[in-house]
Amino acid sequence: MLPNEVFALECIARYAREGLVVDSSNGQFAHCPYPKPREQKYKLPDDLGYWLTFFDHQHQGLLQSRDMGRRCYWIPDVKLYLDTKPPEYEELIVIYNEFNALAEEQKKAQSERVSNGNHPMLGRTHTEESIRKMCASQQRIKRLGALNPGSRAIIAIKPDGTKLYFGGVSEAARELEWDAPSLCSRYLIPGKSPTRGRFKYWQFLYAK
Repeated sequence: MLPNEVFALECIARYAREGLVVDSSNGQFAHCPYPKPREQKYKLPDDLGYWLTFFDHQHQGLLQSRDMGRRCYWIPDVKLYLDTKPPEYEELIVIYNEFNALAEEQKKAQSERVSNGNHPMLGRTHTEESIRKMCASQQRIKRLGALNPGSRAIIAIKPDGTKLYFGGVSEAARELEWDAPSLCSRYLIPGKSPTRGRFKYWQFLYAK
């Protein structure tokens, strides 16, 4: 059994002793013992893992990074955890620094490949028709917003309880002047609130 799963099971046992129920309403899903495949964007019903508290999930992600040999955590969340100086801080900060440095090296190497013309997307030929379709698609999304047939309604809840309703991610991003991919991937899909910035403690949910 990998160390990151041992830690997760210890957390589950501690929750049971303390009478603490951790689920989708107050925790985060930790893919364990193996991380979520890079191409997978959503948690599947048969995913292997456990519901952990926010801080326990950050700890588990650091251990999993060491187990897998690659970064398995989101840097801002882990930094927030490490700033609390948790138990085993010295061990965890070594892992954090190691894999952050590794990620920077990989990013630098990728930039060098791009600058040398070796990126897989470079040199790809687009026909006039394919370019026209891509441009039309982007303009359609911007123009239709909430009317886009593929849109799902969004509810934004301010810290004071005020609710704002939007026809879709594009409309919400446009009205709030926010980046749509960040809104979707960081807060809407995981169902967690920003802990800093202009939308600190706001909640973003898909309307049922």
